[in-house]
Amino acid sequence: MKYKIGHSTSIPAANPKLRFEVFRKKMMEATGKVLDGGNYILGEEVENFEKHFAQFIGTEYCIAVNSGTDAISLSLLAVGVKPEDEVITTSLTAPATVSAILNIGATPVIVDVEAPEYCISTEAVKAAITINTKAIVPVHLHGYAAPVKELAHLAEKYSLHIIEDCAQAHGAKMGDDKLGSLGICGAFSFYPTKNLGCMGDGGAITTNDPSIAQKLYALRNYGINTEGVIKSNGKNSRMDELQAAYLNIQLPDLEDYNKRRVFYAKAYAVRFKDYADLLPPIIEGANYHQYPIRLTNRDDFRGRLMEKGIATNIHYELTMKDHPNFVKYCKNIPNAEYAARHFVSLPIQPEILDVHFEEIVSKVLLTLRELQAY
Repeated sequence: MKYKIGHSTSIPAANPKLRFEVFRKKMMEATGKVLDGGNYILGEEVENFEKHFAQFIGTEYCIAVNSGTDAISLSLLAVGVKPEDEVITTSLTAPATVSAILNIGATPVIVDVEAPEYCISTEAVKAAITINTKAIVPVHLHGYAAPVKELAHLAEKYSLHIIEDCAQAHGAKMGDDKLGSLGICGAFSFYPTKNLGCMGDGGAITTNDPSIAQKLYALRNYGINTEGVIKSNGKNSRMDELQAAYLNIQLPDLEDYNKRRVFYAKAYAVRFKDYADLLPPIIEGANYHQYPIRLTNRDDFRGRLMEKGIATNIHYELTMKDHPNFVKYCKNIPNAEYAARHFVSLPIQPEILDVHFEEIVSKVLLTLRELQAY
């Protein structure tokens, strides 16, 4: 099956509908159950998801919220970050990471990344720490683990908090530990294209700290605590029952789903072995949320491949320095700028590759050869 993209019929770079079709019957049944239940916000489905996602990540607590952006903002508030405090984060990420810091009045300090994973650079973080630094938000880019254990040494030395941005890292690991269990908080997004996605916006925060968890339960609900009073201002950031129900249905299959992504990432590496210097690394524990290759002639490659019926994406075409609202917070970021100019993401979603893997591989190889001869 091929799909309409714009005015052409193409194999898509990603299509969450294909994922949801696998669970259509269960999701329709869950929709009816929620409708009949009459409790639509922070009910039984949310409680079940919080319990089981905490177990999946390996933390004591999971607090469901309405987006990954709020998951970062609320985590920062819960650890005591205040307006004018500095929060160090990466230059190669979705803008939401930086917006989440600005949304609470804190000052982002945006530093460079490092190869081969292109996650945040420990050395760049170290150089950026000041007396105003209160937290670090490393992003587990493309499903690779950022150097959280190295950053933990800096965090301990300078009394900083680590909030993991796990928006692309559902089920990914560092050693035996799931990402989202290494910092004081792990912030997750369940945007539809994620490895675990809902049919709207959704997010969650994982933590092992009971006092942080209690603060987060209040902060997501205007700041209302267990006594029913507000002692600190919060937000309306509650997950609804429908999204939780859809996540509950998919969560038991997430490990197997990630294994399929790993399988295809390794299969790409074998089939593209003649272009090994262009490929992302194969690293134990990664979940391959994206599969970005590096090309100097990226636009030509994408255009030629689209003519052959294969769509691609770019993650991310703009660094934080390219956004006028963020540029003043950026340090020198040559590695991020390199990635933004050269990365192009091939399809990695299993529902697409189960059908189209051979066609994608053959047309990518043909296009690479054409460009060499061009």
